[in-house]
Amino acid sequence: MLRRFNAAMVGVALLCLTTACSADAGDASGMRAGEACGEFAHDPSVEAALTKIAGTDRFSDHGSEPRKALATLRASDGEVGAFETMGVPNCLLRPASGGEQLVTIYFREAVVILKANSDSEKTSTYYRTGASAASEERVSSVYFHCRMAKPKKDIIVNARLERESKVKISGKEAADSQMIVLNAAARSVAQQLGCQGTDLSTSAPKAISGVYGPH
Repeated sequence: MLRRFNAAMVGVALLCLTTACSADAGDASGMRAGEACGEFAHDPSVEAALTKIAGTDRFSDHGSEPRKALATLRASDGEVGAFETMGVPNCLLRPASGGEQLVTIYFREAVVILKANSDSEKTSTYYRTGASAASEERVSSVYFHCRMAKPKKDIIVNARLERESKVKISGKEAADSQMIVLNAAARSVAQQLGCQGTDLSTSAPKAISGVYGPH
């Protein structure tokens, strides 16, 4: 009887080794933050910021439309119709196990750049990156110029991040982390488009005015 028991336990142990049936196996599913959506968040600081605002370090990016986002921007015509105001979800992140969206990053063409003013600075924090960049509690936005060679055109691009996660983080921490993530996503798209003259920050954007700017 003892020999049978020992044999059974060895079999279970071998099964666990081949199927990763440890207590943490579920945590290893999906993609890491730095692997999702074309690896735009591969830098450790960006990966940490994305993990912070999403409340998890494992994702599914099913539903993202990066090819459509790039194609739409390349086809920009200087006019924005009503259906284009939201943009294309270049990166849509859900928990690895599925469920509701955690973070979504949209891209679209813009015809005007919304910049800081005395009213908007009461609710938003503005950052030094692109032509204009702002963060609120759950939404961040970056405008940047894109001078393309193929096709040859000069457009304004708006990148917008919406945070749907329920994770609780402070206002400043959320605003800064969202901007770090969005700036990295904007740089990635700009590089794929071959944009020149973006003025996008190569490091974490600095707050320059508004709610959490210098006072």
